[in-house]
Amino acid sequence: MTEINTILFLVIVVLGALVQTLTGFAMGLIIMAGVALFNITDIAFAAAVVSFISLANAGVALRHGHRYVDWLFVRRLLLGMIPAMALGIILLTYLTEHYYALLKRLLGFVIILAGTSLMISPAPFRARSSGGMFTLYGALGGLLAGLYSAGGGPLAYFAYRQPLSINTIRFSLLAVFGVSTGIRASMIGISGQLNMAILQVSAVAIPLVIVVTLVASRYVQRVPDHLVRRSVFVILIVAGIFLIAASLLPDFGVKST
Repeated sequence: MTEINTILFLVIVVLGALVQTLTGFAMGLIIMAGVALFNITDIAFAAAVVSFISLANAGVALRHGHRYVDWLFVRRLLLGMIPAMALGIILLTYLTEHYYALLKRLLGFVIILAGTSLMISPAPFRARSSGGMFTLYGALGGLLAGLYSAGGGPLAYFAYRQPLSINTIRFSLLAVFGVSTGIRASMIGISGQLNMAILQVSAVAIPLVIVVTLVASRYVQRVPDHLVRRSVFVILIVAGIFLIAASLLPDFGVKST
């Protein structure tokens, strides 16, 4: 990346970390949307950096909340996530090389769906879902995590329908994100896709995420939840529509490469 693109990327990282602290997810989506919209770098590079950032963010957030983690909840989701994540990484590599415009178009749809889910407050089930449902939603989140490092949408929707306390859901999801992003980073390392540029950008971005998370967490109760959700909803919907349009019309806005 050029110096200007690196600075722009870090600004988007700060915005994503702020949104993540206020909403509980969507950092990956914000970063990936910004990267694709402004053509900062390729999606695979950004997804790799997001993996390291998300791992650091989860570690910071869990330092005091690990006692709330429901490890059965975590294991059941990871059972579906891990193999699907591997498939997602394979698809990411293939689409990057052969169908990059399609990769952006799919990202646009994912962003729109995730943005819509922010405005939905699903009523909790009376009983905890079966292990099969956990595995199914884990697989869906894992596929998106492999492709874009942004599998939080379906996982959050499913998790908040479980008859569990908010703290249990929130910190269990953070544990899932922490473990899954760590595994994703290992997968791209083993496959030879990890390079010095990814590590350098991650080394700069991670301290920014930690600082933003620590500072924003002090004021999270002062910001109206509905205002945050509506603002992020609008940003994601507009970004998703723009990405889809750009992928269909190469001369419209962002290059499809």
